[in-house]
Amino acid sequence: MNIIDTKPKPFQRSSCNIWTDPYIQKQMLQEHLNPETDGASRNWASILKIVDFINSHIRPTSHILDLGCGPGLYAELFRDQGHEVTGIDFNKASIDYASQRRKDIRYIQDDYILHYPAGNYDAVMMIYCDMGTHSDQERDTLLHHIFDSLTEGGKLIFDVFTEELIKDKREERNWEYSPSGGFWNDSKYLLLSQTFHHPKEKCFTYQYNLLTDDEIKHFIVWDRYYNEEEICTLLKNVGFKSCSVYKDMLDTNNFTSNHEMFVVTEK
Repeated sequence: MNIIDTKPKPFQRSSCNIWTDPYIQKQMLQEHLNPETDGASRNWASILKIVDFINSHIRPTSHILDLGCGPGLYAELFRDQGHEVTGIDFNKASIDYASQRRKDIRYIQDDYILHYPAGNYDAVMMIYCDMGTHSDQERDTLLHHIFDSLTEGGKLIFDVFTEELIKDKREERNWEYSPSGGFWNDSKYLLLSQTFHHPKEKCFTYQYNLLTDDEIKHFIVWDRYYNEEEICTLLKNVGFKSCSVYKDMLDTNNFTSNHEMFVVTEK
């Protein structure tokens, strides 16, 4: 058996990806579309709060780029309010769903780190703490792409976990047996999961070994956390001229952690 049981390096890539796996990406889509949970997108009440928050910081009829747009939950709301919207995500199931629903929104299925969408945007949004799923090098590359694509006075709005994440997460091992299939596979499987903390790099790594009758798949997901000074310094080093941080904006929910901060920065 090729089970990987060692602590991965920070932001180490795995052989499989939960967002592009042919079966799991469809399960992710269903989680996105459940308005009661925070499993892949936030619950509907939180989404509406976030949309109002973003609208309060951007110009009417802006051109918005939604990085990691999923099935277009935010994109549709912004388009209905008169904004022009471009959304990009590398989950094919989500982009197919979104594209079939709305022809007045530009959707792209791709990796926004490798292939950042060309264009000029009045606002770029990145919600659900996606910034923390990337290595520092990828993050810096992305921030420079965002800065270059924004119009003068344009806003980048995103959320990241705060250092309080360490109160909600701890290193642990766990397992799950599903005899009839479930989120991870359509037939029986055994899932071995591990959580590792990298204090120096300020991130948690979640490692999964998925055992089925046919194969073993290995997945790694990361959560990077920040403090206010760190995130604002990063943005100013890129060239952004302001950085405002908002905490405790959402009600308690079942997201990874309630300890997140929303960041608004202006070019």
